Amino acid sequence: MARSKLACCVIAVTFVLLSVSSVYANIVDVNGKADSLYHGSRNSDVDGGIDATGPWAGGEFVLSWHITEDNGTFTYVYGITGLGEAQDVEYWILQLTPTIDWTGVFDDVGFRTHVGQFQQGNSNKGMPGDLFGLKFKDGTLQVSFVTNYAPEWGSFYANGGKYGQGQNKQDVYAYNTGFYGGALTPPGDTTDFTNWIPIDGVATPVPEPSTLILLLSGTGLLAGAARFKKKI
Repeated sequence: MARSKLACCVIAVTFVLLSVSSVYANIVDVNGKADSLYHGSRNSDVDGGIDATGPWAGGEFVLSWHITEDNGTFTYVYGITGLGEAQDVEYWILQLTPTIDWTGVFDDVGFRTHVGQFQQGNSNKGMPGDLFGLKFKDGTLQVSFVTNYAPEWGSFYANGGKYGQGQNKQDVYAYNTGFYGGALTPPGDTTDFTNWIPIDGVATPVPEPSTLILLLSGTGLLAGAARFKKKI
């Protein structure tokens, strides 16, 4: 009977541990274990993670980020530089998790924004697919905001209007390479995240202290179970 109860306890704890770990598997690390994840950049050079057209191509479009965390509050800072031949950004869109209610979250950021579903087509030239996200208007190149949601890997799109003269005019735009492949977020088995950028919005916040205690307790139970088995 004792063995039966112990086995049930071990199975239950194992299930909890696996469930919790799977929930946080795609969260971008901002705690220093992998610095490139919370402080890094992508560019439009070959294999740089960004596809771009016109004067933004050839490494001239660079999107960088710096993300910090303080007791479950996340500060996001993004910057766009390069842009080749001074081709300005008319607007850009940062993907958000659509299952979160973003009402009022970005009201105090200090520049014009809009949260919504943006469709590919004439109004978003060259965008590989539809995108739910945060639109930065008025050519804003440096942005920062604070939320209670942890970062995960995702996509973006930037529009630069027209470039050139007369019949030689072309649409100028940029997006992360993974977006072009139809993957707004990386597949579960992804180990190289070059083709995506960190975005705001893991629906489940980072583990609270109580969750960490549960994990530690579960680990202790498993260790205790192993010792108990040896004694038997």
